[in-house]
Amino acid sequence: MARERVGQSVKDHMDYAYDMDIAVKPTVTVPVLGEPYGYYTGSGNILFSTGWGIIRSVLGDILTRFHARRGYKVVETPILARTTLYKVSGHLDYYRDNMYIFNVKSEASEEGVEEFALKPMNCPYHILILMNLLEKYRGKVKFPFKIFELGKVHRYELSGTLRGLLRVRGFTQDDAHIFTPKEGAVNSIVEVFRELRDLYEKLFHIKVRSSTIRLRLSFSEPSEVGREYMGTLEQWREAEETIAKAAETIKREFGIEYFIGRGEAAFYGPKIDVVALVAGEEREWQIGTMQFDFNLPKRFGLEGMVRDIYGPDFEIYMIHRALLGSLERFLGVYLEMFRGRLPFVLAPLQAALLPIKTGTPRDDDILALTRHIASHLDSLGIRYSVVETTRTGIGGTIRRLETTFKPPLTVVIGSEEVEKGFVSVRLYDYEAMKPRSLRVPTPDGDLSGLESIIDTLEKPVEDLVGYKPRLPVELDYIS
Repeated sequence: MARERVGQSVKDHMDYAYDMDIAVKPTVTVPVLGEPYGYYTGSGNILFSTGWGIIRSVLGDILTRFHARRGYKVVETPILARTTLYKVSGHLDYYRDNMYIFNVKSEASEEGVEEFALKPMNCPYHILILMNLLEKYRGKVKFPFKIFELGKVHRYELSGTLRGLLRVRGFTQDDAHIFTPKEGAVNSIVEVFRELRDLYEKLFHIKVRSSTIRLRLSFSEPSEVGREYMGTLEQWREAEETIAKAAETIKREFGIEYFIGRGEAAFYGPKIDVVALVAGEEREWQIGTMQFDFNLPKRFGLEGMVRDIYGPDFEIYMIHRALLGSLERFLGVYLEMFRGRLPFVLAPLQAALLPIKTGTPRDDDILALTRHIASHLDSLGIRYSVVETTRTGIGGTIRRLETTFKPPLTVVIGSEEVEKGFVSVRLYDYEAMKPRSLRVPTPDGDLSGLESIIDTLEKPVEDLVGYKPRLPVELDYIS
């Protein structure tokens, strides 16, 4: 898809995000104060706006329901932890340079301070939760056991690597951990990919095929095992074989190609990274991930605890997985892939109502039908705005909306529409990736045809999570 241009420049994801009130560009100057927004927020720390509030709320609810319906236990863990937690997990030894660490005054400590860290990953907390449940319920806990959290994490990234939403220092993950017996590891990884496919295709209109995504098998550098990577060469060999078997199964079932990235593994295990190519760029961006971990269950004593309860032959593995990865990065990649066009359920402005004023008594009927449609959208919980226009201005009005908020649904109400009992609908076709026009009858003010279009746009997501995700928000100020 060709990149969208504004003047002589090519739009990127931050341009789209700014136009749609999703995020404030850090280079824009703050009124009165006179400095750029980034001067106050700091590098890699995005100031999100009202559009992101809508996206984050709706998407968060979809993801939570999606996982709960598939057997995941939903949790929320603290944003801070004593560094003693990350000493056990190994993060303090292998990941310290990427962590935000600071001292907090403490009367309970002999030194008068305790060392804390902003959470860089959710996995240590999830292990603690499982260990508590095992202690309380013993053999009643069934495996595979799956924990999901929409968790905020912070990682120190070098300033030279920061870029818009694609690489930030604080971000939200659709993070989950699957604790599975060794013999179930491959099946668990393949099942995660099926979940990824369902979410990508039904919510985001991304066809999961080799032309849109690839899989990177992120393996260790053997010479660095024991220094940069926890564990032994034999453990890494066995883990990487498991990852390769899962990738081969995914290739057979879905036709998705994979390649090996040496030295790209996490310090605790190899992984399968889902990578997408951003339009107009040569590099690929990682979005989702499935990571195989044989280290953390040992370090926390979970492995021994499980054997005590389920028998000496029970070998447990841990799979770290995020279908979208960083929500912020996924949004940035998506905005560039689809030139700022968001799925109907996530678009901050879902529908624009465009009454065409004529300067004649017919305007009363035009505005009456507009109010009737607006009231109906209100009752449905659809986000809309009324943008009055004229016969000579309608083209410019649509162009302005299409270069800023990009509503998936635009409804035009003019004198002909009122007289003949229909509305002109401009609907974005996510399959063809372009708008198409429809005439939708409105006999005697009946809006069932318009409601049917909305139901069709929401149906794939409703099938995915069992409900229509609607969040009504008043947006009249953008008219």
